[in-house]
Amino acid sequence: MSVDFDVLALGPCMDAFGESIVYQPVGGGSYTITGIRDVPYRAAFADQIDGLTPTNIISDDAVVSVQLSQLSFTPQQGDLLTMRGILYRVREPQPDGRGGMLLTLNNADHENDPIPGDPA
Repeated sequence: MSVDFDVLALGPCMDAFGESIVYQPVGGGSYTITGIRDVPYRAAFADQIDGLTPTNIISDDAVVSVQLSQLSFTPQQGDLLTMRGILYRVREPQPDGRGGMLLTLNNADHENDPIPGDPA
């Protein structure tokens, strides 16, 4: 007997905690979907960076969980989405094996701004 995780868990979670997101796949188009936004903290160990040992650095990356059954496409790196008025670019899509996908995001609001001090 298999459990339909998409219907029994993901759907109710999206209904309870989801918010509206405008999703723009790299292939074109614009779709309004529901996703659950989060900003988890994860440790980035500086001992992996020369000269910073033994310092620990904490970083935060915006992520959003989406329900694949809402989509007619597969999220991929480079897609754009807008949540809470902020534009993000998908850095890494991670399928969860249960009908959902966790998208790790980069803030894209200022990605085309000139580099300070760059004469170009």
